[in-house]
Amino acid sequence: MAEEIPVIPKVGTLEVRTGNIVNWNRLKRKPNHTPTEEVADCVAATVKKFLAASNKTELQYVTDLECVDREFHQPLLPEERSELKVIVKVFLCSQQSPEVVLEAVSKVMADLEVTFVETVLLSLSMFESEDDITVELIKPYWQVLEQLVSEQRVLSLGVSDLDKSKLQELYDWAKVKPSIDQVNLASCCVMPKDLTEYAKLVDIQLQTHNDPTELMPAATLQDTMRQCGTDQDGFGWQAQWVARYSVLVKCRGIIKSKGYILRAIRDPHRRL
Repeated sequence: MAEEIPVIPKVGTLEVRTGNIVNWNRLKRKPNHTPTEEVADCVAATVKKFLAASNKTELQYVTDLECVDREFHQPLLPEERSELKVIVKVFLCSQQSPEVVLEAVSKVMADLEVTFVETVLLSLSMFESEDDITVELIKPYWQVLEQLVSEQRVLSLGVSDLDKSKLQELYDWAKVKPSIDQVNLASCCVMPKDLTEYAKLVDIQLQTHNDPTELMPAATLQDTMRQCGTDQDGFGWQAQWVARYSVLVKCRGIIKSKGYILRAIRDPHRRL
């Protein structure tokens, strides 16, 4: 049997912007999605839709692919902005330049057409275990976030999966103190007492989350891209970062908008 011709043979960088997924019918049929399944499904749907509307011949020569779902692009209206709160969680899927945090936040702001966001949460989503996360790894990225706060583009900062000792280490070092620590209750069924006491002492809000340590493993992304084209189209992909944004109506907790932006790379010349 002849080998399938890849759809995007030369693409080495990929950016996917889903737009507002709140009203996606395909997601409503899958209410028990894990966070990884949700982002993979959103990426697959966006890429498939974009490729279907693209010139197949031109795609053979594209090296940087930007897949945007224009149908679900939903900027915030200026007259509504004061009633809304934007929360961005940046998942770093591999160790890389701290400036990628700026890139992720800036792209969310551009999609929503806003000049600031209320909160950015940082997650080092590149490890198999939370024990591998250290404050030394966080510091370069935190300094970039602190600069965004000084520019009033971000109002507050939070972090994920830090125990009491790591949270205290970050708090003592940081110029802009973390105001939120998200705790994964899959790793601890009850909020640790020492963490609870410390958070209360320094006025840090503890939240729970169910995001896996690795939000978008390479194998999952590669399988997702295979679904969009051929086996070759899925080969070698590694997510750099994923930004998940939520727009909430203040005081009501209603999610008005939610979306994902993903950045990934591969070497298109390397094959098995």
